[in-house]
Amino acid sequence: MSRFAVVLSIIILSFLVLFNSFVVQGQRPETPTQPEQEIKPIIAPPVKSTLRTQRIREGTTFKGMHVSFRQHGDRTVLYTTENNQRFTCLENLALERILTSLEIPDRQYWKIDGEYTEFRGENYVLIRRALVAQAPLELSE
Repeated sequence: MSRFAVVLSIIILSFLVLFNSFVVQGQRPETPTQPEQEIKPIIAPPVKSTLRTQRIREGTTFKGMHVSFRQHGDRTVLYTTENNQRFTCLENLALERILTSLEIPDRQYWKIDGEYTEFRGENYVLIRRALVAQAPLELSE
């Protein structure tokens, strides 16, 4: 009977230890009270209605797209001249060469080939080939 009592005690103790660890993990710590502050809602900046945000399927390729580039923080964004769309560029050697060439004033417009990718509901562009291009007719007039 003493062996049975020891085994039963061990089982009960291990069950209690396991149960307590689940209860402790499931509880949320109480947040400290803070003095009342004026709470201002976060408002997204207004989106320019001229930029389209149509999603394009992963892996879709394109050729001969006329674009211009701008730096936004540490990322590079391209703007299409035909459809007035905006895409963030994925970093690769082609983009590095474009960024180096952007320091020259007459190299503002490019004709690129590449591929669209998707991540978290946003399209990105992977540039495969880039050529310096003339300003589109509607912009140069």
